[in-house]
Amino acid sequence: MSKIIILTDYRDTFYSTARTQHGLCTMDVARVVRSFDDAGLRPQVMRYADLDLSADLHGVPVLYTSSEDRGLQYKSWIEDLVLAMEAAGARTIPSFRFLRAHHNKVMMEALRTQLFPKEAARLHTYSFGTYEELEAADLVGSWPKVIKPASGAGSTGVASAMNRGELLRAARGLSWSGSLDEAAREYGRRLLRRRRHHPRSLHRQKFVVQDLIPGMAGDFKVLRMGSRYYTLYRRNRPGDFRASGSGDFNFHDTAGVDQEALLDYAEYVSDRLATPLASLDIGFDGTDFHLFEFQCLHFGTVTAEKSTHYYARSHGTWQRVPEDCDIEAVFCQAIVDYLRA
Repeated sequence: MSKIIILTDYRDTFYSTARTQHGLCTMDVARVVRSFDDAGLRPQVMRYADLDLSADLHGVPVLYTSSEDRGLQYKSWIEDLVLAMEAAGARTIPSFRFLRAHHNKVMMEALRTQLFPKEAARLHTYSFGTYEELEAADLVGSWPKVIKPASGAGSTGVASAMNRGELLRAARGLSWSGSLDEAAREYGRRLLRRRRHHPRSLHRQKFVVQDLIPGMAGDFKVLRMGSRYYTLYRRNRPGDFRASGSGDFNFHDTAGVDQEALLDYAEYVSDRLATPLASLDIGFDGTDFHLFEFQCLHFGTVTAEKSTHYYARSHGTWQRVPEDCDIEAVFCQAIVDYLRA
């Protein structure tokens, strides 16, 4: 019987669900354990703080949760431990780079550019570590553009800019990282040193800039959980270009888009990611599909849990399979199939 480690956070939460348990949005860890037991695995549940990095972890599958804490201080600690486990030879699911990309649009865009270079080029995506770097940049592509903070869910902080002036104003506020004391000291240095001074940026919150694809009334959320694909259409917020966070979901409307073409695209993307779990934000401009964002762990599961069916490829065609989703069972089946592939 093979061992599999399940790491929970300090509140004993693991991933997330559309329901709450004891006031927390977490999977039912006891049900996860039973599902793995039934599959012939030997799950070992522990908190991150109880992890023994001196133990032999070589080849051991490790499932772990992430965090979206404000400032990402706790997530930073999780990243330290997961990277250390990978260095020790553990089979972390997913790999560390996808943890780093969780709640981090700069890393996500870097991976998207590497994995899907042609598609990334169509959106002319840039990332910046300071406002001054954007100010000095010669941007190509069309207007309007979208600016996104590195962290944030539900389109928090995401804005559009019709021209360079609007973009710079939005970036200046979004990237602010200083304090009044730091700003005062920097202003004093500039007065005293003048030409000899190399200014320190007060705008060091990283961010992403990319072309806005106009004319879309919404986008698609696709969850891949093993061989199952769940879809929903998200309409934009009223008078807004953003669909994420709108809460206006439809599990049956395809907005005139061919369902099989959408699933083909989602399969292509998730196969390229090579993870058993993926949450994809996909847009369609009337001609091409666009991958806007992706996550491979700790994503929302409404798309699966509220659905009455899923799609699976069978003998080369897509089949619609009626099913009320048991999220813990589906999660575990995806992991088991991945480990046995």
